[in-house]
Amino acid sequence: MKFYLPLVLAGAALLTGCKGLDNEYQEKAEENDKQIQAYITANNLKPTKSPSGLYYQITTTNPVGRAPKEGDVVTYKVEMSTLDNKKIFVNDSSVLTRHQAFGYNIFASGVSEGLAYMKEGESGILLATHNLAFGNNAIYLDSAKTRTLPAYTPIRFDVKFIKTRNETEQILEYIADKKLTVTETTSDGLRYVRVKEGTGDVIAKGKAVELNYVLKSSYGEVIQKGDKFVMTAGAGGVIAGFDQGVQKMKVGEQAILIIPSALGYGKQGSGSIAPNVPLVYEIQILSAK
Repeated sequence: MKFYLPLVLAGAALLTGCKGLDNEYQEKAEENDKQIQAYITANNLKPTKSPSGLYYQITTTNPVGRAPKEGDVVTYKVEMSTLDNKKIFVNDSSVLTRHQAFGYNIFASGVSEGLAYMKEGESGILLATHNLAFGNNAIYLDSAKTRTLPAYTPIRFDVKFIKTRNETEQILEYIADKKLTVTETTSDGLRYVRVKEGTGDVIAKGKAVELNYVLKSSYGEVIQKGDKFVMTAGAGGVIAGFDQGVQKMKVGEQAILIIPSALGYGKQGSGSIAPNVPLVYEIQILSAK
């Protein structure tokens, strides 16, 4: 999903207007809260208000459902609308199926928070002030820029919580979904899947290696690609799982590495890579000298 953000602030204007922007941001949030309260009354809702200001109401309960925990990846469906009941369309659909690391805000913080109050199989209504939705950005909702969401808009999110998986479950689910046969599992949890056999000797520590790779999430999203990437085996310039996997390969070999977070970016994550998530690398070795 692409968001186009047309607002650009010059450095000097940002410095001189920062206090004013902060005040406006807070004032709009307070205004949103009043709008949400009026919406609640008009629609006979009975939500709970969280400390952050999010209003949430569970509409379909599942007492035996599983609650998400830190390190889980959650899958959910979300439908967005404004308080005057206009659907928010993204890529010509108002319903999105999303996967994200639990508690890692890659969408709207109100949705991430709302999932913490839900269990698998439950549905709920989340009413979010702009600071828990899309803030002070005027957002174009499709590439043609034909539908616009104004800045400071309060949002209703209708969420259906489909499932949550811990790290081990994510790895096993990926292997099963892709129908992979694991060639080797190391004692620290690296799964090595040989796709195409190479030639010559296994790459030794200290060798300069050129390779192509594709990095994916455990639910198949492509995160990064690297063509003719150069590294030195065993030198520690890459994450541990990647280095370990490369040293199991030969020139010309193709393999899939399924790397637990302890051998990846761990509890800190890195950039767009959330904390505590496994990673999938598809690798082709081009040369080793």
